[in-house]
Amino acid sequence: MRVTTVAALIAVLALTSAAAAQGKIAPDAPSPKASLLQSYSADEAAALAAKVRQKAEIVERTRDRKMREISKGICTGC
Repeated sequence: MRVTTVAALIAVLALTSAAAAQGKIAPDAPSPKASLLQSYSADEAAALAAKVRQKAEIVERTRDRKMREISKGICTGC
């Protein structure tokens, strides 16, 4: 019984390590890089920054709302 269990455990470990190794990328494979060649004017950069800021504020408001909902059940007040 123990021999069968040990054999099954070794087989599972061997299969999981082989499956994990299949997803790895070769070290000499070229990695995709973002193009940084495009330059923006001051107005375009300000508009992009405003969009990013607006998205960040939306995410923060959503997170705050969720945290308030969660904390209602935990916090009973001081």
